[in-house]
Amino acid sequence: MVFRTEEKEFKCAVCGEVSAHEVIAEQEKPTEAPDLDMRPGEPVRSGIKYWVSKCPNCGYCNSSIDIPVKFTREYLESSNYNKAGDDLAGRFIKKSLACEKNSQWEEALKSCMYAAWVCDDEGDDERAAECRRAAVRIYDTHGAVFKESADIKLLVADLLRRSGAHDRVIRDYKGERFGSPLIMAMTEFQVSLAEQGDPACHKATEVPGVRAK
Repeated sequence: MVFRTEEKEFKCAVCGEVSAHEVIAEQEKPTEAPDLDMRPGEPVRSGIKYWVSKCPNCGYCNSSIDIPVKFTREYLESSNYNKAGDDLAGRFIKKSLACEKNSQWEEALKSCMYAAWVCDDEGDDERAAECRRAAVRIYDTHGAVFKESADIKLLVADLLRRSGAHDRVIRDYKGERFGSPLIMAMTEFQVSLAEQGDPACHKATEVPGVRAK
């Protein structure tokens, strides 16, 4: 068993319609090391298509369509929402937009990153970079929310580097001090990659002194 899915019914928090969705019921722990942005190794990473659901009636996207919202159906009909598209990456972007409307800034940021992961898998580097830049915009716009989160700041270093903003990684992170030796090591590695102009995906286990699975 890599992971097991099952079909469940959920009532949409926006339109009230009930629909069936396939969700992960059980899954094995990762057997491979995560990427630097903490994307889990296999077999967990293969389940990404089950991480977001879409209401077939109104188009609301979230981890589950029964998650309450602070907006009305009219927002789901807006051009800003619908221009994201209906493929898997687009559904993650729509989830991010919904999370922003709900003031769930960290989940909004991470949902853009998940969209980037989908684009990575599809070999669409340009769209992946744009998804990462969208995640960074959330971080920049709501900086006060993330001020005390070293984990998110480290994550943003990878989002910046993977989207080609190497100069900013060097400027914002070189010499930065963190309380965690692990975060310090990963930050220094991100800076070294940025100094080499390296936008590629790297495993956490490539960081000197880090062993992770």
